[in-house]
Amino acid sequence: MTLSYSAWAADAPSLKVKIEGVKGELADNVEAYLGIEKLTKGTLPGPARIRYLHRQAELQIAQALAPFGYYRPHIESDLEQQGDNWIAHYVIDPDTAIPYGKINVQISGPGEKDRVLQDIIRDSGLKSGKPLRHADYEALKSRLQSQAADRGYYDAHFTTQTLAIDMADYQANIDLILDTGPRYRIGAVRFTDAPVRKSLLERYVTFERGDYVSTRRLLDLQSSLVDSEYFSRVEVQPQWDEAQGDEVPVDVVLEPNKRTRYRFGVGYGTDTGARMRFDQTRRWINDRGHRFNTSILLSQVNNDLVLNYIIPGKHPQTDQYTFRTQYSTENSDTTDSTTLAVGSSWQKKLDNGWQRIMSLDLEQEDYTVDDEEYSSLFLIPSSTWSVTRSRNPLRATEGYRLSFALRGAAESVLSDTNFVQAEASGKYVTTLTPRTRLLTRADLGATWAGDFDQIPTSHRFYAGGDNSIRGYGYKELGPTNSSGSVIGGKYLVVGSVEADYQFKEDWRVAAFVDTGNAFNDYRESMVTGAGFGLRWQSPVGPVRIDLAKPLNDERSFRIHFTLGPDL
Repeated sequence: MTLSYSAWAADAPSLKVKIEGVKGELADNVEAYLGIEKLTKGTLPGPARIRYLHRQAELQIAQALAPFGYYRPHIESDLEQQGDNWIAHYVIDPDTAIPYGKINVQISGPGEKDRVLQDIIRDSGLKSGKPLRHADYEALKSRLQSQAADRGYYDAHFTTQTLAIDMADYQANIDLILDTGPRYRIGAVRFTDAPVRKSLLERYVTFERGDYVSTRRLLDLQSSLVDSEYFSRVEVQPQWDEAQGDEVPVDVVLEPNKRTRYRFGVGYGTDTGARMRFDQTRRWINDRGHRFNTSILLSQVNNDLVLNYIIPGKHPQTDQYTFRTQYSTENSDTTDSTTLAVGSSWQKKLDNGWQRIMSLDLEQEDYTVDDEEYSSLFLIPSSTWSVTRSRNPLRATEGYRLSFALRGAAESVLSDTNFVQAEASGKYVTTLTPRTRLLTRADLGATWAGDFDQIPTSHRFYAGGDNSIRGYGYKELGPTNSSGSVIGGKYLVVGSVEADYQFKEDWRVAAFVDTGNAFNDYRESMVTGAGFGLRWQSPVGPVRIDLAKPLNDERSFRIHFTLGPDL
């Protein structure tokens, strides 16, 4: 097999190198080691230098094969001169890789029986009779040392580390002993000056004084403090030179963030038309770490003003309390409403990765249907659970999103009627081939009400639009009244299947089918939209343009435009 060569040059001397008998990583390493191979890429030196490098080639080939366990290769080499041009030819027979012989890998010192370190030895794959690979041996050493440090054995070192090649018996013998030294414990955690109280910072610490030093624990503390947004830089460092016995203090160096953050964005969607968003966050308004956030969303259909006062919870990295006021308006083809809500919520990230939000909101909504004005008042407790799993949400190739919500109200407690409402939604993305993805989506909802006519439009179900059934307008589908106006329904069922294909970097084409409806009776028929689209992977997430056709009537195609992550 010829691995590399230089084309013959008509106007300058050249060198061609042919290598046969090896392939893959062996061939790559041989090519990297060969000094004469490098001459093929530049101006040739004199004949003496070429002959010298050719004489070194067999030794270099043997060195290239050794890391893979081949210690007695057979090499035939030839150098031929044709005028000013040269041909170097090497035929390699690697023979049999040397096997492991005697293997002695031990842990000594206080960590002699540490289960994690012993498991690394057991799972290393080093066994007598198995072919030697130097990389496996080095990987074992690296894992033992890094895991020892991660588990608090700061002084761990190898007292013996020998890989002996016995050519007489043709076997590789390993003698490797790691002395762990003492296992250190966490001492005092010391914070530098910060704009929030030390008592709040201490609530981010999930370990106790006296726990064993763990790199993972220290990194978790660092990540939590960075995620708090109080700080622009966080460093968590054990101070080994200050250790007292087996206890080492930990310094947390904090650099405050800018106190106020501003965000501004503009966009467009066929459901909402042109839109603009503005957010202002006061990262801390007092030394207890309380925050204040103002969010304004303006669009041709929806307008929102939300004020949030946020208080860190007992475990601030996973839970917080929010008091909010929200003023919203919607003016679409089917809905004309104004809502004022005040409420509070408790948001908590659970150990399994789910996020739970429990809320209580008092909502006053004024809405119009067929020029008739209505007003409603509800005190609504609710709970939602959601989770998103994806390695890269902006470029999802595998992952899913799930959410569940349950809310209700009682006529006996500041509400116009009794009702209970449940919602579930999910989306799943998977890769079928290196260039093809499958995306599926489902949305379900159900309402049970004492007097459904009293339920405001914001708590009724509609279908149709960019993120529902494409081919139909925003909230175009649902039960209608006697004049034919869509007034929303008790139930919702929507499903979607989409496949897309990457035909160019950052560009995909897609085909999809959406089906479902909003209705008051499960026996009512579903509607379907289908079409195709173009996807561009922008720096802020996918941009989608879809052309969809309603399959249940004679209307023409409808264009849908959306921006945002797949999950």
